Amino acid sequence: MNRILLPAIAFAASAVPALAQDVVPPADPAQAETPAQADAVLESSVFDGDFLVVAAGAVSMPSYEGSDNRTITPAGGVFGRIAGIGINPRAAGVALDFIPEEKGQRLSFNLGPVARYRANRTGSIKDPVVARLGKLDGVIEGGVSAGLSLKGVINAFDRISLGADVRWDISGKGGGRVIAPGMTYFTPVSKGQVIGARVGAEFVDRKYAQYNYGIDAAGSAASGLPQYAGRGGFKEWNVGAFTAIDLSGNFLDGGFALGVGAQYSRLQGSAAETPISSIRGKRGQFFVGGGLAYTF
Repeated sequence: MNRILLPAIAFAASAVPALAQDVVPPADPAQAETPAQADAVLESSVFDGDFLVVAAGAVSMPSYEGSDNRTITPAGGVFGRIAGIGINPRAAGVALDFIPEEKGQRLSFNLGPVARYRANRTGSIKDPVVARLGKLDGVIEGGVSAGLSLKGVINAFDRISLGADVRWDISGKGGGRVIAPGMTYFTPVSKGQVIGARVGAEFVDRKYAQYNYGIDAAGSAASGLPQYAGRGGFKEWNVGAFTAIDLSGNFLDGGFALGVGAQYSRLQGSAAETPISSIRGKRGQFFVGGGLAYTF
């Protein structure tokens, strides 16, 4: 499975609030009581104006969607804001946000293009039976990402975000369409540590299901698995958590940070029923990753 869990710092950075307007920041950032005061704290930090977070690490994950074999895969991502355009990480991809946040506003919206590379069953397949089905071509998915965020839910610095990506195969491989809604909550616990959690789901069309889970007559004869026709619908739900620790003890001055995260996904519909998962693999998919990030 190609859901690469990016190092947690890349997700954590995505909850940085917008800048403040005509609000005096408290002498101690921990004493900020409103989102406006929290914004004022960030106005004199590395997150004022343009900034970029670059993360690299590795993730232990199933070797393909539905596999019960594991692999360790390099992972990375970028997050930031350049010339007013937000840059948000995706698994092997990126989303852009063309709607700037208004200063001092608790509620903000995001809208822009999204792209990612899906490499399901493109590499080494450890299961000898599934390997006889042959490898799939990697798929480039492109589409649109939209959502909203609310700051100051429980404390001055936290944020809850709701949104969804809608992506289609733009590489012509027959990979179909994916709709991926999700919700993320983020909060700092100190100047040097942030924590967060995320829940999400994926819905796919028939082309996606048939491309990734279908077994035709030739594949059945080669592998011994029964023929299977994929159908669209609910593909999975997932839940995860992450934390990041700034190595200087202060996220506001940028520099290096360490992040770790874990995610559990439960396959549904064709993703769970295909013999690739039900006979040779399993529905439960667990991911754990970590890495190093640098904020410019």
